[in-house]
Amino acid sequence: MQKSILPMQENNLYRVIYSPRRKRIALRLAADGVLEVLSPDKFPEHLLRKLVMDNQHLITRLRKAPEKNLPDFTEGNTFMLLGVRYPLRFTHRLRIFDNAFLIPKGNFEEIKNSMITLYRELAIAIIRKRILPFQEAMGETPTKIRISGADTRWGSCSSNRTISFSWKLIQCPVETVDYVIVHELSHLKEMNHSPAFWRLVAEILPDYRKRKRQLNEFSHQLPHWE
Repeated sequence: MQKSILPMQENNLYRVIYSPRRKRIALRLAADGVLEVLSPDKFPEHLLRKLVMDNQHLITRLRKAPEKNLPDFTEGNTFMLLGVRYPLRFTHRLRIFDNAFLIPKGNFEEIKNSMITLYRELAIAIIRKRILPFQEAMGETPTKIRISGADTRWGSCSSNRTISFSWKLIQCPVETVDYVIVHELSHLKEMNHSPAFWRLVAEILPDYRKRKRQLNEFSHQLPHWE
């Protein structure tokens, strides 16, 4: 449930967003510039107000932080899929069709959530398809493939052989997607970044350094989704 914007001090507003799944309180700036207080359900409003007042130094820092490259959901604006730009079109269905992202109309958050939902669905299909030949070539199969919303890493491999990929990866060119797939599959044999690990990667992708650089360069072009 989302509450309306509540006045605080002069020229200072905040919006409370309750969630039954949330355990801790967090502060963030929304795309419209309003401070959002993310709160567990039924947390007393007067305590939230006090928290905001007691954290003005943090709020000031948030407002002074460099502006993030937020996605622009103007119809016709383009978004990346495997390194190719496709335009955004508003329609009643959520899908990729006729070389365009087709998304239902809505406000910023609604469109963003629709785009993320579509990207997640595409990520599952794309990664499951592209990982198969590498699994066969390397003789390694994860126990589970998971799609996450991670911002700080493209992929990860756990000790129980679960490999996670951020859905954001599929915005990047296909050769960089393959690099991340091989990187994580190599961790099934070497849970480190030792010379032995990089030899495994190089056996499958001799040009992995080039792909790694390309991924790093491309990541700076992508919007900040969350």
